[in-house]
Amino acid sequence: MKKRVKYAVENGLVFIEDKKGGEPPDPSSDDMVKYTSSCISVACLHEIDGEAEFTLGPGDEVDPGYEASFDGQIETPTKRLVITSVEDNKLLETEVPDVTTRIRVWRNHPLWADQVVVGWG
Repeated sequence: MKKRVKYAVENGLVFIEDKKGGEPPDPSSDDMVKYTSSCISVACLHEIDGEAEFTLGPGDEVDPGYEASFDGQIETPTKRLVITSVEDNKLLETEVPDVTTRIRVWRNHPLWADQVVVGWG
């Protein structure tokens, strides 16, 4: 089931990880999407510029039809996937079927995306 929310994102950064948390990626690079085996960080529109829209759901339901910024796997030991802000505010949450989950992330802008789509499976 697809879920959607708009949110003014602190520091223009969100994390995609298991509900119990993950090891965030090293912030030192300029990449807009960074990842470890347990966490993906995604740069998006900064709160001073407005709200970004986030969509979370099965990949085949949410695929917007353009190339993903990220396509890989992360550990999801609780089988609960969340998108959180740097202030640890939960934006979206869903159940996933496995303890390792394929994640695809689509961003509608190369720098400060105001639409971020996260597909699992």
